[in-house]
Amino acid sequence: MNSVNTNPYNLPSDAVLMLPRPIVTGCSSGIGREIASLIASKPNLRLIATARDISSLSYLPDDTSNVFKVELNVTSVDSIDAAFVAAAKHFGENFYLDVAVNNAGYSLSGDTESATEEEINQEMQTLFFGTARVTMRAIGVMRQHKEHRGGLIFNISSLAGLIGLPGHAYYHAAKFAVEGFSESVAREVHPDWNINICIVEPSGVKTNFEGHSKARTKPHPAYAAKDMPARKLEFYVNMGIKSGVGMLAPSSIADSLFAIADRGERVPLRLPLGPTAWKMGKSKFEGLLGEWDAVKELSFMGKEA
Repeated sequence: MNSVNTNPYNLPSDAVLMLPRPIVTGCSSGIGREIASLIASKPNLRLIATARDISSLSYLPDDTSNVFKVELNVTSVDSIDAAFVAAAKHFGENFYLDVAVNNAGYSLSGDTESATEEEINQEMQTLFFGTARVTMRAIGVMRQHKEHRGGLIFNISSLAGLIGLPGHAYYHAAKFAVEGFSESVAREVHPDWNINICIVEPSGVKTNFEGHSKARTKPHPAYAAKDMPARKLEFYVNMGIKSGVGMLAPSSIADSLFAIADRGERVPLRLPLGPTAWKMGKSKFEGLLGEWDAVKELSFMGKEA
């Protein structure tokens, strides 16, 4: 299996960074706002800030050509294409893109058996297909300039992209899809293109995610009892949200991503963020190795032809 992100990545001093944002929350808060604010505070860097509702970008300055605001709906191919065309027009015919951050998403939680087709499709369109569309459009820009070829794409997954928990099946499905897609594409691009992909896996974040970016399925009576796994998890999750214990500050995530881009070292394919994500992810993989060892004899019964 070929390696990924093989060469050190160096963020150009005049880099252009693009931040596709979620449909539901726009750029008004959370991780995206912190990243955008950090980039906008650096006078040599150029920022393409996107949102479905451009008014949510009012916190960014309007008096500099280094910050370009554009509407973008990640569920629409036409909208994505139009945003790239507009950015190219703003920055000139030699437009290039150094870093893209795919942070589009909202959680669909609740009783999976009651999820509607519309809820399922919207979740997958936003979290997975939106990320995939912008990723491939960004790669097309990053590889086309031989004198400025290369770039870095951060695809924001989650601890939910590593571990499946009750009551969030389609959210997990979308994040697992982002992980598999990102790993495959990272192995597909030619090493000479110097295009790097980093799958970011934060645990809980102190944002308005729970209040404004969390959709719920209709409760199903078969899952209503307090001893149901999803109800137990909800209880502990709500306790954690209220207390804030173990939750990551959005600014710390922004700082981590910028450090990865700016440190001049090899980009990791996966970046668990926070002690909770690191510990739970490590435990999951260690447990998986144990499960594989337990079925080794059965596995080897399937002899290769």
